[in-house]
Amino acid sequence: MSLWKMAASNFKRSMREYFALIVALAFAVFVFFNFQNMVYSESMKVLQNMRKDYIDTVIEAASIVFGIFVFFFIWYATNVFLNQRKKEIGIYTFLGLDNMKIGKLYAIEATCIALASVGLGIVTGIGFSKLFQMAVLKLSDISVNVEFSFSIPAILITAGLFFLFFGIMIGKGYVSIVRSSVRELLFSAREAEMKREHPFVKGGKIVLGVGILGSGYFCAMKTGGINSLQYALAAVILVIAGTYFLFSGVIPLLIRRLTKNKHFLYQKQRTLWVNQLSYRIKKNYRTYAMVTILMICSVTVLAMAIAMKSRYENVVHFRQTYTYQINSIDPLNEEEIAEGISQENEIVYDNKIPYLVLDEYGVVPYSAVKEAANRADLAFPYEELKEDEAIQLSHIIFLSLNLTQDESVRIGETQYQILNKDETAYLGTLQEQVDFYMINDTVYDNLKLNNTEWYLYNYKIKDATNAEASRPYLDTLVNEQDGMHRTGYSVALPENKEETWCKIFYALCIFMFATLILASASIIFMKLNNDAWADKEQYETLKKIGIAKTNLAKSIKWEICFAYYCPFVLMVITSWFSVKALGNVMKQNLIFVNIVSTAVIFALFTLICIESVHVFRKKVL
Repeated sequence: MSLWKMAASNFKRSMREYFALIVALAFAVFVFFNFQNMVYSESMKVLQNMRKDYIDTVIEAASIVFGIFVFFFIWYATNVFLNQRKKEIGIYTFLGLDNMKIGKLYAIEATCIALASVGLGIVTGIGFSKLFQMAVLKLSDISVNVEFSFSIPAILITAGLFFLFFGIMIGKGYVSIVRSSVRELLFSAREAEMKREHPFVKGGKIVLGVGILGSGYFCAMKTGGINSLQYALAAVILVIAGTYFLFSGVIPLLIRRLTKNKHFLYQKQRTLWVNQLSYRIKKNYRTYAMVTILMICSVTVLAMAIAMKSRYENVVHFRQTYTYQINSIDPLNEEEIAEGISQENEIVYDNKIPYLVLDEYGVVPYSAVKEAANRADLAFPYEELKEDEAIQLSHIIFLSLNLTQDESVRIGETQYQILNKDETAYLGTLQEQVDFYMINDTVYDNLKLNNTEWYLYNYKIKDATNAEASRPYLDTLVNEQDGMHRTGYSVALPENKEETWCKIFYALCIFMFATLILASASIIFMKLNNDAWADKEQYETLKKIGIAKTNLAKSIKWEICFAYYCPFVLMVITSWFSVKALGNVMKQNLIFVNIVSTAVIFALFTLICIESVHVFRKKVL
């Protein structure tokens, strides 16, 4: 039998074991292809008037990040596949095959997996490309019509990148086999468990695990101030390192404690699975650590996307507080303006606010802002201000890490204590152009004696999409004298197309989240399949010495449940800190992200856990 036929036979026979790996890889290819297809296909040209160049840049950036995660996923998956196949392939040495031929056999089988994954991913990607684009645009709340279209460059980029990743890993595995001895091929899976660690090393890992992870949590909670970037970066590094040491030191210690607790161990037939678990965690702690980190990253990516989308919506809402804003140095008849606008649009509310511009700052009187807020139904939680107090009226910035707040400000010759920095759009988009401070009425009246007072007239209409209809009337109000605009106006359109890329980014991150979670679950599934192959003889021995099959089945169930839910629980705890830190920086409450993502991951892990139990039992029992 030729190597090609032997490899094809092995691949066909082991298809059930490879199924989870192929599905996860194919889904990654599917998502990556559609990312590229959105950039290169003709169907997305409808976004040209929404700054498609920005959108393309965001998609490419998301593709790079996604590609990095996929590279490490393929790296780990091929390593698991290599370790799983080494023992079986090593047996061929007794049939007269040398290491080079065995390496070629492995390379052919791995190539079959690569071809199946990339082929399935691209074919389904092409078939569902329109549906994918429609889903992205629906999640992005963008209403445009797209047509079915796929791009040859997208296919070539996707296939080239994934075959490059596979090629690197397959070449690495081939070299490993060629350089391995027969003993290494047959017993490589057991070498890790044969190595014993010095008690000092174990103790060091335990201390490092608790200390580093605790420090990471501390840094995450310290975000929200001036040093947010430094704390966030430190938190990421410390949590990743702490998770590794937690699985290599702390969790094995806790399980060993359980094995010595007779009261716990001898109840409900826990002896089998607890002792087996102690061995399993020692052998697979790197896998559990990697899966946990991958899940934490996926939840954080999802939280970041939701935070940015929420921030974008807040910016849009801020700018649409008033549809029309009229600035005038001369008092105008606000009722007459309202009547002119009402010819084309129904007014929901209107108000008037006087203000002064003093050098770098603008000031507004407390009572006028309070009245305007009441008319526009805006929150106004402030009591009458003292003569040395001020409220800074700021605006929402889409992306900003400036989290500091001044304690005081000097306006004219007086120093004012800043009680709060408020991002409510009391003055509408005027707050984006000038730094305004709300001050005491008496102080304002005194400043007005030596400064020119301006008037701001604000109007909100019912149908913002019809805003342009009143522009001809507003043009009649414009008054320019001696090169200076004495009266001018601005119109807030329904949406700022310059920042539409944010909503696209949000949709892409949802698909990235789904891919990373599927990859995490498939890694555990593959590892358990590998363990089932290695433990088959052990379970045969247990059956021969009289252990009931039902007891073995229960032991398998609890052992496999731990493999899925231990990383899950740690992910829930750690992601709470990471999402909390992100919420502090973005000034968003993201607790619902933890709830939704936890529910989704729990449901997926439960389904795959049930299938893992079924497959494991079928193999060893």
